[in-house]
Amino acid sequence: MSTFDFYPELMTKPVKKFFWTLGVLVSLIVLISLGFVVFLTVTEFSPVLKSKVEVGGDAPSINPERREFSLLTWNVGYAGLGRELDFFYDGGKQSRPTKAQCIAYFNGIKKVVESYDTIDFLLIQEADRYSKRAWFHDEYIGLANVLSGYCHGSALNYDCRYVPTPLSDPMGQVKGGLATFSSFRPDDATVQYFETDFPWPTRLVMLKRCFILFRFRLNDGKDLVIINLHNSAYDSTGLLRERELSILDSVLQYEYSRGNYVIAGGDWNSNPRGFHPNAIRQGDLSVLIEPPISETFASGWTFAFDSLVPSNRYTDMPYQKGVTRTTIIDFFVVSPNIEIKHIATQHAGFEYSDHEPVILSIKLK
Repeated sequence: MSTFDFYPELMTKPVKKFFWTLGVLVSLIVLISLGFVVFLTVTEFSPVLKSKVEVGGDAPSINPERREFSLLTWNVGYAGLGRELDFFYDGGKQSRPTKAQCIAYFNGIKKVVESYDTIDFLLIQEADRYSKRAWFHDEYIGLANVLSGYCHGSALNYDCRYVPTPLSDPMGQVKGGLATFSSFRPDDATVQYFETDFPWPTRLVMLKRCFILFRFRLNDGKDLVIINLHNSAYDSTGLLRERELSILDSVLQYEYSRGNYVIAGGDWNSNPRGFHPNAIRQGDLSVLIEPPISETFASGWTFAFDSLVPSNRYTDMPYQKGVTRTTIIDFFVVSPNIEIKHIATQHAGFEYSDHEPVILSIKLK
């Protein structure tokens, strides 16, 4: 029995109006929230598991007798995670840069990419196509314009109509993903999705992880296979990353079993096998990421990374050398029939992104 049952005189008109108004407001909030979840569910990005990648640009066919190649991998952070910024997902406060910062970061990214225009293959992650966080710039086309002599293909791994967090400044619409640039026209280009989503409804505002595969036919009847990937983060259990690596491993082993030369590079969101934080020699605070990559993944293959230089910084704070945590999660995994000639991370103090470019030179055995 309520207080008002004992003291009905307390239920005056103002009190009744207050509780009626409160009930209406609560009902509206519940209805709006349910409607928003329904909207996200109906508009959820549900890509086909495997499909062709549309290849643009103008580049010649590969010389089938060529044996040496160079590659670059770089997560450009949608031109929104330069050294001055933090990010709310990682414990920071911000959800996007100012427009001036975004333009400055992307101009810097384009200059860096343009300076590597002799690299054969550039594997880019987090190139936004139409996102509030990148001020609706088409970064994929912007990079394609800089690399005018390259063929290029892209694949969405983030396509959400509205990310409602953080409440103070929601990320809003996000659309972007992977981009591969090649100085040779691929004979085949595909995208494959891992289908390793977070549970509903979290998955409605999260990425759909995938990789792009470019294939080039050589004169020995074998193929050169280049894979660009960006694996799961924010996976505290490690189960999503484990599942993704299992799927990827089956692809790698299948291609290698056919005698092909295989290179997979990108942002793995895991440390490479053999990484030791105390090997970093740049004065940065370096840490391990748990859990480690399983010993069964790519067994007998080479993990190519620059052990002396961090490739990624944590975004819980703006970058401060020696204070901000750093690690290595950008690297290449290379099949046993490929020789590593050189690997180097281009350390520039995370000026334009929370990742640094990593460059690899290889020779086919």
